[in-house]
Amino acid sequence: MIYRNFKTCDKWNKVNILLCFILLFSHLQAQSQSTTQSNFSTNDAVILMYHNVSNVSSPLTSVRPEVFKQHINYLIDNNFNVWPLSKVLNYLQSARSLPPKTVVITFDDAYTSVYNEAFPVLRAKGLPFSVFVTTQYISDANQNFMSWNQLRELQQFGAEIGNHSHSHAHLIRKHKNETQKQWKYRVTNEINQAQAILEREVFTPIRVFAYPYGEFSSSLKGILRDLGYIGLGQHSGVLSRTSDFQAIARFPMATGYDEISDFAMKIITRDLPVTILSPTDGVLSNKHKIPELKLQLLTGDYNKSAFACYATRQGRANVSWENFDKGIVSIKAKDNLTAGRSKYNCTAPSNSEKNVYYWFSFLWMKPEPDGRWYQE
Repeated sequence: MIYRNFKTCDKWNKVNILLCFILLFSHLQAQSQSTTQSNFSTNDAVILMYHNVSNVSSPLTSVRPEVFKQHINYLIDNNFNVWPLSKVLNYLQSARSLPPKTVVITFDDAYTSVYNEAFPVLRAKGLPFSVFVTTQYISDANQNFMSWNQLRELQQFGAEIGNHSHSHAHLIRKHKNETQKQWKYRVTNEINQAQAILEREVFTPIRVFAYPYGEFSSSLKGILRDLGYIGLGQHSGVLSRTSDFQAIARFPMATGYDEISDFAMKIITRDLPVTILSPTDGVLSNKHKIPELKLQLLTGDYNKSAFACYATRQGRANVSWENFDKGIVSIKAKDNLTAGRSKYNCTAPSNSEKNVYYWFSFLWMKPEPDGRWYQE
C-alpha cells in the first residue's frame, strides 16, 4: 500500500525525497487517525445532563457559563458527533450503528439561564439539544424558568422538548395513607397532564420522560413503560443497546464535577455490560443501613481484575467476588448510606484503549431517619 502510494521515491533527487517524506507523513497520520477513530464504540452514546448555566445559582445544579463554553468547544475541537436524543434512541433501538464519539446534550427544568447562556452557544455551533420541562413552572410564569415563547424559539433552532412532570414532585414517594392504586393514578395523571400541556404549547414534544430528581422505582418504570415513554435518570453512565430504556443513565454536569479533564474522561466512557442480580429496586426502607448490590459482569473489552466501585460521599466501596470466572460480584458501601439519593459507581479500565473506562451506576433512595417516605 505504501509502495503504490509513493512511487516517486524511486527517483532520489532532492525534490522527490522531500515529496516522499511529506506523502509518507500524511499517509501515516491519516492511518493513525483512522485507527484512533475506529477504536471508539459505535454502540454507545454519552448523554450529558445540565440544569442551570449560571454564575449565581447553586453549584450543586449548575455550571458556570465559561465552563459550559469550554465543554462545547472541546466537543467541536475533538470531532465529537453531537446528535439529537431522539435520533440516538432510534438508532440504538433499531440496532443501527452510531457514528464514533456520539454525544447528546440535555437540560432539565428549562431554567432561564439555559435560554440566556447555553442557547446562544449551541445555536452558534449548530448543535442539537433537548430540554425537559416542568410544565407548572412555565405555566405559572416563574421568572427563573423559560416562557413558552422562548421554548418555541428553541424548537425552531432544532431543540427537542420533553416531559419532566407537571409539578416536579418526588414521584416515587406516596402521600400519607395513600394506597398503591391511588399513587399509580396520581403519578399517571402527573405525567399525562404535563404531556398534554406540552402538546398544546410546543410542536411535537418527544415521548421521553426525565424523572424529577432522577428518582425512579420499578413501579414508576412500569408506569412509564405502560404509557410508552423512555425514561431518563440522573445517575452517571453510558447509553447502549443493552441499556434499560426506562432508566437511561446520564452524566450530570455540576460545579466540582465539570473540570475539562473530568469532562474529557466522561465523554469517551463505555457502557459496562452487567446484569443486575439483586436488588430489583433501589428504593430502601429505613432499616437498610448498608445495602448490597449484586452484579454479573458480562463479556467485554475491559480489565475485570481492575473492577472497582465507589459509594456517594464515602469513596471506595467493598467489592467481593462470589465467582470471578463467571463475573458474579457483590458491592457494599463501607458505612451507612445517608437519607436521600446515593449511588454505587462502578468502573473498569479498557484493555485496548488508554485512559478509557467502562462505567455502571446504581441509584439508591433512602427515607428519612424517622422512617418517613411520603410527601406531606
